Amino acid sequence: MRYSLGILKPDCVRRGLVDQAFELVRGHGLRIVLTKRMKLEPKDAEFLYSRCRESHFFESLVEFMTSGEVILYLVEARNGTCAIKGLNKVTGYTNPADAREGTLRSLGKDVRENIAHSTADATTFWSEARYFLTEEEISELKLES
Repeated sequence: MRYSLGILKPDCVRRGLVDQAFELVRGHGLRIVLTKRMKLEPKDAEFLYSRCRESHFFESLVEFMTSGEVILYLVEARNGTCAIKGLNKVTGYTNPADAREGTLRSLGKDVRENIAHSTADATTFWSEARYFLTEEEISELKLES
């Protein structure tokens, strides 16, 4: 996969870590080709985390993701590498306590406020891209499924 999608969560934006997060992303050989600052509505967060719908933390996750602005971003891999694998590697483990130094989530406070989301796989990427990007953005970037 040439592209992947990530979201810097409300805690990242509130704590002023966006530039630092993007430096980490670029430092892992990914090129940021699109950024969008937005405020998620509950339906957006519910879509994004639909796989967690039956979890005890789903409602609090939706509440957190709608608590402030997020930065959605699209990365492109360089040198024929897989963008999804690359972005997941730099995003790091879900729990910041387990995240390696130099990953986005190493900057997080806890499992809930772990500063970043990244696309899990190609199917999820296309689902998220079609949901959050406009047809014009998809066309301009020449995204192909």
